[in-house]
Amino acid sequence: MGGRIYTGKRVKDVQGADPKKQTPGFAQIKGGARVTADYMVVATNTPSPINDWFGIYTKQASYQTYLIGAAVPRAAIADAIYWDTGDPYHYVRLQRIRGSKSDFLLIGGEDHKTGQFPEGAEPFTKLEFWGREKFPMMGKVCYRWSGEVQEPADCVAFIGRALTDKENVFVATGDSGMGLTHGTIAGLLITDLIMGRKNSWEKLYDPSRKILNRGFLRENVNVLLQYKDLVTSGEVDSSDDIPAGQGAVIRKGLKKLAVYRDPIGRLSRRSAICTHLQCVVQWNPVEQTWDCPCHGSRFDPYGKVLIGPAVDDLPAVK
Repeated sequence: MGGRIYTGKRVKDVQGADPKKQTPGFAQIKGGARVTADYMVVATNTPSPINDWFGIYTKQASYQTYLIGAAVPRAAIADAIYWDTGDPYHYVRLQRIRGSKSDFLLIGGEDHKTGQFPEGAEPFTKLEFWGREKFPMMGKVCYRWSGEVQEPADCVAFIGRALTDKENVFVATGDSGMGLTHGTIAGLLITDLIMGRKNSWEKLYDPSRKILNRGFLRENVNVLLQYKDLVTSGEVDSSDDIPAGQGAVIRKGLKKLAVYRDPIGRLSRRSAICTHLQCVVQWNPVEQTWDCPCHGSRFDPYGKVLIGPAVDDLPAVK
């Protein structure tokens, strides 16, 4: 229908239309290209290019969630979505496999703040232990992975007009692990806003709404506490203490370095200061990433940005 999809390029900035200058909105692509449009919709889980416009990162928190997949006999478990009320909580669903005598049982949970990996945590092991206790027919764990979810302080997603000094920019974020539902809502709500139609959900999901509750205060106090790492010592004294395939934060004078030793012993040294708002990143030994404990930015072992709100890589340090 004339639409185009481009992948593999990072958007570094989004600007809305300027009616006074009669210019359209645009997305600035890393490397120099610019994509213009009458309407811009930022739907990137963490809406990094628009964060500074209305501080949405202060109204939602990034959490890492873990999942495993194991085979179970067909029809051994009713096909439904289950969850408990534990802390951290667990959630369960089935994946049907065509032509197979088995289903896949997907078990998730063991969430924690991104970049705040609990000491001694073994999320995949704990998920498997919990799963076998509840579902003794569970077979071998064949898959395991993790993902980052955005948790709004008032438990409601942010879908609608972005608060900017320019026009025609929209946002969809704060999915709280329910991206399929919120993606559908966003498609309906944002379409109506663009077309100038009334939508009864507009006020409920308004991204500019003010939030001041215990969740908002707790999460933002937690962020402030992370800045203490700027003045603490490193996790290890020397890169010699870092085993192959692992990373650690090291202090070098006034600087903190994110040092990774690859499987054959080569070292990568990057600044440990997140390029978003200057928090000290932490090594995630399960996913082998550098994670920011403040607003959830994630970088690969060599400092390349994987997930915003950061849009720039961790700088190399000699």
